[in-house]
Amino acid sequence: MGWLFPPDNIVLPLGGWRTFLYDRRVVAFPVDGTTMLVGSISSSSFPGGNFAVRGSYYLIALITLIFMLSVFAIWAITLPLRRISRAAINADISIHTEVFNERGSVEIVTLARALNAMRKRIAIMVESRTRMLRGISHDLRTPLTRLRLKAERLPGGATRDTMLTDIQHLDKLLGESLVFLRDNYSHEAVERTNIASTLQTICSEFSDVGFDVCYRGPNRFIANCKPLALTRAITNLCDNATKFGSSVIVHLRENEDAMIIDVIDDGPGIPEPNKPRVLEPFFKIDSARGGANSGFGLGLSIVAEIMQAHGGRLDLLDQQPNGLIARLSFPNNVHC
Repeated sequence: MGWLFPPDNIVLPLGGWRTFLYDRRVVAFPVDGTTMLVGSISSSSFPGGNFAVRGSYYLIALITLIFMLSVFAIWAITLPLRRISRAAINADISIHTEVFNERGSVEIVTLARALNAMRKRIAIMVESRTRMLRGISHDLRTPLTRLRLKAERLPGGATRDTMLTDIQHLDKLLGESLVFLRDNYSHEAVERTNIASTLQTICSEFSDVGFDVCYRGPNRFIANCKPLALTRAITNLCDNATKFGSSVIVHLRENEDAMIIDVIDDGPGIPEPNKPRVLEPFFKIDSARGGANSGFGLGLSIVAEIMQAHGGRLDLLDQQPNGLIARLSFPNNVHC
């Protein structure tokens, strides 16, 4: 290996190792100031010298080429997978378009086609279940109306009042169920909206009927959103807050990552273990925020679904010393 990696202290011949005299390869070393020793070298003495120098370059080039091809192959394989992963995270079954682009290699196209088909089946199943429940809730209105008319003809007394109260309770439950199943917000178009003006209008409507609801934030804040759905979400939160608190603040602000709307009340709050469950439909907490004013456990579920349609999230935080903060966080790409 000395010819490939010569030591640093080796004495180089005159003219270097590739010196030729009369078409013969020679090596020359100085003897004194006027004499030098010249000797011929057979080509067989360095059979691999030229090949070793050139071969090392070829080897480096080959390794570099293999590395670049490997990087390209990894990128070409993982890019469609990352695209499909992002599409799966942002998938919304209420949108009747293909979520996964069917392009790329045969395997990627097959995977995207299978995921689109699965999404379509899920959407059809959810739509059929929703249509069935919507029909049942609507059909119950007719016999319930007959019961109310018959109860109103009964003689006055505790029995009549109890029946009318139960019928009114059922009617309200059916009404909220139909509103929950209608989900018009999922099909609403995104519009450029003055969020600050919308929140101020909602707070004024609650204040006009005697509730202590005030707005804090800028006078103008333009963003892309679904205005009817957002109005419904904030109205539901304010309605819950006024049932269990005496003072409500709707606070609009923006940070580096998101637009944030806080609905703050001074009520009893929600116990930490129950915060994830209150987002489920028809779940109620009798001990913390229950009572005569309680609804049917659909308000926060509707708000959570509206936030999901906006690509945001709903967080329930504790307010000190008491109360609840319902925080709506919108991604910063909704801001104009």
